[in-house]
Amino acid sequence: MKRIFLAILICLVVSCGEKLIEKPDNLIPRDKIVQIYQDIILLNAAKSTNSKVLVENNITLMPYVYKKYNIDSVQLTQSDQYYAADPALYEELHKEVNTKLEELKSELEERRETVVDSIKKSEEQKVKKGAKDRLIDKKTKISLPESEPK
Repeated sequence: MKRIFLAILICLVVSCGEKLIEKPDNLIPRDKIVQIYQDIILLNAAKSTNSKVLVENNITLMPYVYKKYNIDSVQLTQSDQYYAADPALYEELHKEVNTKLEELKSELEERRETVVDSIKKSEEQKVKKGAKDRLIDKKTKISLPESEPK
């Protein structure tokens, strides 16, 4: 009984260490696949948020990605399956994608704040200039003495 249990245990350990999917010849490198996943997520978000812009610019999601990265659907599918076969690696890839998206989000928020701040400063300067101009007009206004009634 112990021998059968030991044999099953050894088979399980050996089979778990095996790669389920062989590395494809045209495997997309890790850094490139992260960029591809990031673009797919951004394009899907754009599509669900404002598909009109994509239609106006004649952008279809996957053909755009294939052309941009010079890949085809088979290469992407095989690479995705290869990376997904190792759950720990796949999770790392997606954490990396999320980190890059968070960095992009922070950068865009900083830019937006800069624009908003510069607009506020511009408006404040206009208000100050307008108040200053009114003050100068009041100071330079010459008032004529009122004539006395006769």
